[in-house]
Amino acid sequence: MRDDSKKTTLMITLVTLVSIGWGISFLSLAVLLEAMEPMQVLATRWGITAVLFLILIACGKVRIRLRGKNNLLFLFLTGLFEPCAYSILETYGIKLTSASTSAIFVATVPSMTLILGILFFKHRTDLKLTLSLIITFAGVAIATIFSPAFSLGGTRVGMVCMMLGVIAASMYSLSSKKASADFDAATVTAVMAIEGAVLFNIIALAKGYGLETYTIMFTEWRYLFHMLFLSVFCALASYVCYNKLLNYVEPALGNNIVSSLSTVIAVIAGILVMGDLWGWYTILGMLITLAGVWLASMRMKEDRT
Repeated sequence: MRDDSKKTTLMITLVTLVSIGWGISFLSLAVLLEAMEPMQVLATRWGITAVLFLILIACGKVRIRLRGKNNLLFLFLTGLFEPCAYSILETYGIKLTSASTSAIFVATVPSMTLILGILFFKHRTDLKLTLSLIITFAGVAIATIFSPAFSLGGTRVGMVCMMLGVIAASMYSLSSKKASADFDAATVTAVMAIEGAVLFNIIALAKGYGLETYTIMFTEWRYLFHMLFLSVFCALASYVCYNKLLNYVEPALGNNIVSSLSTVIAVIAGILVMGDLWGWYTILGMLITLAGVWLASMRMKEDRT
């Protein structure tokens, strides 16, 4: 009984840290995109995170042992799906569609995770998990669709990018879950950071950004602060927490709770800090989303995977 209580407390702590980090990350992104191109932000963010992990590895704080592991493929697939594939697909998907369209697509990630888990990883579902997915999606949909700023639009290429992004985000959680059988959360996140840093910096160099990618953040203290926030808290700490969470819960369940709470936090932060529009639809949508999160949290207590 005591072990179950400790496990529940740990999962709640992990969910809280990840949701806060990912929920307010857009504020830092908004500031950095004033002076940097999206690929520069990705290259710098994951470059710094990778360097931090390399320092931890050199100091013996993170140990990567690859020999004799059965799920080595899934370890590398985790990093390829996210941040590599998802970040690029999301960037171009948002650029080629509307904010409303991209929000609806992103809200389907937990459901896609469940579907792919059943099809390819022999995962099972139950009524409580399925209802929590439907309720949280409905909450996000209401808050989005009834907003005066709502508009469905974009090119077919943008729609395809968002759909592939949803699949990549789902496969990331599923691959991380498989990798966790042989590797701890820090190892999984370290490999993710190194893969992302290599890919994004190659692309940034190919686009001709050069050293400016890393020097821009030193032109103003706020750029440096927000870049470090994204690198240390949102990339390193939050992903370690999320990958650790997947040790204890099903990917669809973890995805649903974290993404839903992150959305709620992002909406509140957007209203308070950015002055975003809000109304009855926002309140109703977020309340429904929180109801879905509550149902998912009840299901999380029963999870022994």
